[in-house]
Amino acid sequence: MFIPYSEQDKQLNPTGNAWLQDRIVAFQRQRSPLSYAVRQTVVKFNDQMTEADKKTVVKHFIPWIRIFRQVTTNILTHGDQSGRGMTRAQSIEYLNWLIEKLKINQTQLKRPDVNPKHDRYSYEVWISWAVDTICDWPENLFQGQSTGDGGGNKVDIPKSLYTTPALQQRVQEARTKLKEFIQGLDVEHEIGDAPPIMYEEYIPGEDEWYLPYP
Repeated sequence: MFIPYSEQDKQLNPTGNAWLQDRIVAFQRQRSPLSYAVRQTVVKFNDQMTEADKKTVVKHFIPWIRIFRQVTTNILTHGDQSGRGMTRAQSIEYLNWLIEKLKINQTQLKRPDVNPKHDRYSYEVWISWAVDTICDWPENLFQGQSTGDGGGNKVDIPKSLYTTPALQQRVQEARTKLKEFIQGLDVEHEIGDAPPIMYEEYIPGEDEWYLPYP
């Protein structure tokens, strides 16, 4: 993706803080390839895989498109009680909260060295990284043969899930955390010949992200 910027876009708060209070109403996107840092993190999990599995592509347990759609839907509809989009400032708060709750290692996953509240350029560099990193959260990724995600319509279950305890524990915990912290995310398997995967029911508690309006 190529997005040009002017000198004003890189100035410190060129119009005061007004641009941070603009509400997000739309976005453009182009899915980024899985980063080398993410791939290496998945490889290092050492999920008792076979040598053949280690040579396969990295896959998402809960489909990427489900996570992306729900995170961006929340940004576009959870800015106030009337269902308007978040402001840029709210989106920074929300995504930082998700990164914290998912315990994402920002150094390991190459967080860009910018302050997203400084200027539009820095904001867009950071938010692209943040959304990509949440959607490609390593805990939700695996290698090896699987049932397939049906174009994002079902959970992609590793065929070694029930014979590889380390992998089973990791992706089930990832599923529970994604369900807990991404409001509205569908983690149900839906269709497939694999046994259902159990997870703890999410009950909103003190750790949920309280939207910044009364």
